[in-house]
Amino acid sequence: MQLRNAALATVFALLLAATELAAAESCQYCHRSMTNNKTVHAAIHMGCRLCHDKLDVSKVPHLNKGPFPKGLRAEVPALCISCHEQALFEGNRVHAPVNTGMCLECHDPHGSNYPGLLKMKPASLCLNCHPDIENSAHLVQGISSNGHPLGNTKKDIEDPKRPGKTFYCASCHEPHRSTLPKLTRYGVGMTSCQTCHQM
Repeated sequence: MQLRNAALATVFALLLAATELAAAESCQYCHRSMTNNKTVHAAIHMGCRLCHDKLDVSKVPHLNKGPFPKGLRAEVPALCISCHEQALFEGNRVHAPVNTGMCLECHDPHGSNYPGLLKMKPASLCLNCHPDIENSAHLVQGISSNGHPLGNTKKDIEDPKRPGKTFYCASCHEPHRSTLPKLTRYGVGMTSCQTCHQM
């Protein structure tokens, strides 16, 4: 009897998954441009209704049947935190956009051609809000007379501490939260610099 119940539960789960997949594919019939990117949000593969469950899709444009825009089942960032671990966005020091729930200022919720579902090249995204850093060139005395590279060059530089990732602002600064001042990743002042540079 237990084996039969387990088999029925498995069949039900597979049918449910197939239904969600069919729904996602039917959404992608019109919305395929959202998923024609190098990286697609994992949630897309789980079905559009994972996030958008309050839409009447029988009509175009779709009617919103819920209290949140675009038929979302919750507001951002609550919707994001329903899958992403909340602890990753909390701490002594939290980046202002994260602290105010502005996930979609930096990330595309569907797909992107940039790492981390970012809306643009990582360094450009940072410098979009912090243009003064680019003008200061992040000059480090005794190391570089031209200033520290910020990842805004034509050719990408590999991050020496994070293999496979591009060197840019997040090589030294955490983009979401940190326990250290200025959201630094490796330490304060020269301690951070000595992670890569011998002094």
